[in-house]
Amino acid sequence: MARGPTATIPVAPRKTLMEWIELDDGDTTSFTPPACSPQAKALHARITCNPDGGKGDAAVRLPPPAGLRLPPLG
Repeated sequence: MARGPTATIPVAPRKTLMEWIELDDGDTTSFTPPACSPQAKALHARITCNPDGGKGDAAVRLPPPAGLRLPPLG
């Protein structure tokens, strides 16, 4: 669906940071999170809702980059 050459999108209104802060009424109840798929919701739940805080996870050492000439720490 192509637009004609005369159809332009209006410029979004610009606000400074101070305008955003001054006009903020603090009402966070009107915020609606963006829609996401059930798989994304499940992934977010796994990431944010770890019941034991990751205490049971084994520590995994990351290999240093090939060009790094420092001794490993720890």
